[in-house]
Amino acid sequence: MKTIWKHISVALLSVLFLFSFLLTPFMPTTVMAATELSPQDAYEQTDVLDDLKGATIGGKAFDLKDYPHNGKADPQIIAFVEFCYSYYEEKQDDYGFYVYVYNPQDVAFDTDTERNKIQFSTGKNSGYNKYPLKFVRYSEAAGYEGRFYKFKVQLSDAERSAIWQSVEENKREYRISGIELSVKNVVEEYGCKQVYTYSGYALGYGSPLATDDTLTCTMDGLETYLTLDVQSTYYRPKGTHADGYTRDTLHSVYFSVPNEIIEEYGEMTAVHATWLNAYTAPMLVTGNKEIYDALLPYIAKYVGGGTTEDYENTTFPYALIATKAVEGFRDDDEMAPYGGYYAYNAYYNTNGEDYAYDNRINYLRYLFYAGEGTDSADDYTLSAEMIIGDKASGVQGWLETYTNKYGGALINNRYSAALFEKVDEKFEDKTITGDEEYELADLTLSSNPWRWWVGKDITQIDSEKYSTVTAIQKVTVDDFTLYADKGTFCETFFVDESDYNDFKTYVKNAANRKETTYLFRYHLTEYVSNEVTEYQRVRSWALFGGYFGAYKTIDTNAYFAQMWVQLDFDIIDLTFTKDGVDTVIPVIASPKDIAADAAPPASTQSDKKGLAWWQILLALAALVLILILLIPILPYIIRAVIWVVLLPFKAIAALVRAISNAGKKRRRNKDNET
Repeated sequence: MKTIWKHISVALLSVLFLFSFLLTPFMPTTVMAATELSPQDAYEQTDVLDDLKGATIGGKAFDLKDYPHNGKADPQIIAFVEFCYSYYEEKQDDYGFYVYVYNPQDVAFDTDTERNKIQFSTGKNSGYNKYPLKFVRYSEAAGYEGRFYKFKVQLSDAERSAIWQSVEENKREYRISGIELSVKNVVEEYGCKQVYTYSGYALGYGSPLATDDTLTCTMDGLETYLTLDVQSTYYRPKGTHADGYTRDTLHSVYFSVPNEIIEEYGEMTAVHATWLNAYTAPMLVTGNKEIYDALLPYIAKYVGGGTTEDYENTTFPYALIATKAVEGFRDDDEMAPYGGYYAYNAYYNTNGEDYAYDNRINYLRYLFYAGEGTDSADDYTLSAEMIIGDKASGVQGWLETYTNKYGGALINNRYSAALFEKVDEKFEDKTITGDEEYELADLTLSSNPWRWWVGKDITQIDSEKYSTVTAIQKVTVDDFTLYADKGTFCETFFVDESDYNDFKTYVKNAANRKETTYLFRYHLTEYVSNEVTEYQRVRSWALFGGYFGAYKTIDTNAYFAQMWVQLDFDIIDLTFTKDGVDTVIPVIASPKDIAADAAPPASTQSDKKGLAWWQILLALAALVLILILLIPILPYIIRAVIWVVLLPFKAIAALVRAISNAGKKRRRNKDNET
C-alpha cells in the first residue's frame, strides 16, 4: 500500500507542470514533509516561481526576461493545469484545475473574493461556463512581487462530475475563452483564446500497473470569441397592475455582433447569461427639503416608535406613511397618521400592533431629494445611475456610497447587505432562446366619478392591455425611420424613452462598423412605488384617540419605491443558427450591475385634487335626470317620508295614552273598592 508521502511526491512530480506542446514535469525544490497534506494542499504550498522554473510555455522554456513590467498590457493566462485526472470514479476528489496568470501591470488583484472567475468549455459540451477562482499564491521574489498569480478553479461536486463526464478519456479538451479579475472591487474580463488538450495520466491515477506517468498536454488557439459592448435599458408600461401601485419592468440589454459572424453562422438564436437578483430596501424620494435635511442624520440608524420608550426617546419629529391602496387613507389634520391599508411604517411613533402594515421600517437605507416644488416628487424620476453608479462618467452610485460609509456584511463581496430586503441564494444561470416570451400588464386606473356620492375614493379600471414581447429582437437603422416618432419607437421596441437617444446612436455606430444590434430581454420583475404622506408631530406627548402622539399632515410630496436589480450581469456565450446547425461562440464582456429608473407612483394625491370639469358636469346632469324621473311620484315619496318621520312620534303618543288610560283604570278600581 502506497504511503501518503509516496502519493504526494508522485503526484507533484508527475502533475505539477505539463504545459504547452511538450510539457516538462519537475520536482519542486521544496516539498513539505506533508504526511497529513492532500496532493492539492501540498501543491498549493509550493512557490509560484519555483513552479514555473523549468516549465515550457508556448513552446518556449520559461524565462523571467519574457515577462517584464508593462503598464499597458493586459493580464493573461500562461498555464491551465489539469490536476490528477483519473478514469476511476473513486479518485475524482483529487481532479481539478489550477491557473497561472501573468500580471504585467503588477496590480494587486483582489484575493478575498469569488468575483475572480475563469470561463471555459470542456469536451463534448458546446456551451461555456464561468467558475470562481480561489487565490492560492503570488510570486514573492524581489522585483517580481505579484508578477505571477496562482489560482485554483473552485468546483462543486456536481460541476467536477459534469466536467469529468464531458471529456474523452484519452483526449481531454479544455477550451479557455476568458478570465475575470477584480482590482479594488472592479472586475474586468480578458480574452484568452487557448485550447488545452490533455492525455495520459499522472502516476497513481492511471493503470495500477503503471510504473511511470504518461501525462502530456498540447495547446492550440481557440477558433473565435466575441467581445461585446453591452449596454442596458428597460421598459415599464405606463399603467399598473389592478392594485394600482405595482408595475411590470422588462429588463433588457443590447449589443452588436459583426455581420461577418452572422453571415457565417446565421442569426443569433440564444443568449447564455448569469446575474444575481437583489430586491432593494424601500427607497425614499422626498421633495420636502426640511424633512430631507431632518432625515439625513438618521440614515442607517434605528428609529423606533413601537413602544412608549421608543416614542419618548426618539428625536425625529416626523412620520412617513406610504399606502399601496389607490383610494388612500385618512388625512385629517392634528391626528395620529392612520394607515388603514398598507404602510411603510418608517418613522411612525406609535404601537404598530394597531396597524396592518406589510413593512415596518426601523432603518432608512436610501434617501433622495426631488428638488423644490409643492409636488416635486410626483414628477421626479430617480435615474438608475444614481442607484448603481456609472463607470463611464465616474458617477458613484448610492449602493457604493452607502457601503463605503456604513459598511456591514456584504452581498456579492461588494454592497452592504442592509441595502437589500432580499437577495437570491445563487446566481441565475440561463440560456434564453429567441422564441421565449414575456407578458406585460398595462392597466389604466382612475377614480370613479361617483366617489363624491359614496363618500370615499373608488378605483375603477378604464383600460386593460397586455403586451407579449419576445426575448431577442434585431434592430436596424431603418427601424428608426419606419418608427420616426420617439414614443412610437419606444412602445414598439420596449425601450425606455430616457434611453432612446443613446440607443439610436449605438445602432447607427454599430451599422457603420458593419455590425448588427440585438435587443436581449432577459428578465421581467415587479416594481412598486407608493405615495408617502409626511406628518409632523405637534406635541411631544399626548394620548390622542388611543394613539401615542399627535401629528398633523404636511404634504404628500414623497414616495417609497422598491425594485429588483441585477448584480454582476454577465453574458457567457451566444448561439447562432444556420441551416439547422447551432454554433456556440464564447463572449468576453465584463460583468455589470443593472437597474431601472425609480419612477413616481402612477397615481398621487395631486392627481385627485377635485373633479375634472367633465366629471362635475356629468354629476350635475345625472342629478337633474334623477329629479326629472322622480317628479311624478315625488308627492307619494314626500308622504311616505313624512309618515316614516312621524311614525316614532305616533308610537310615543300611543304609548303615553296607553299609560294614561292604565292609570285612570287603576284609580277607578280603587274608588270602587272604597
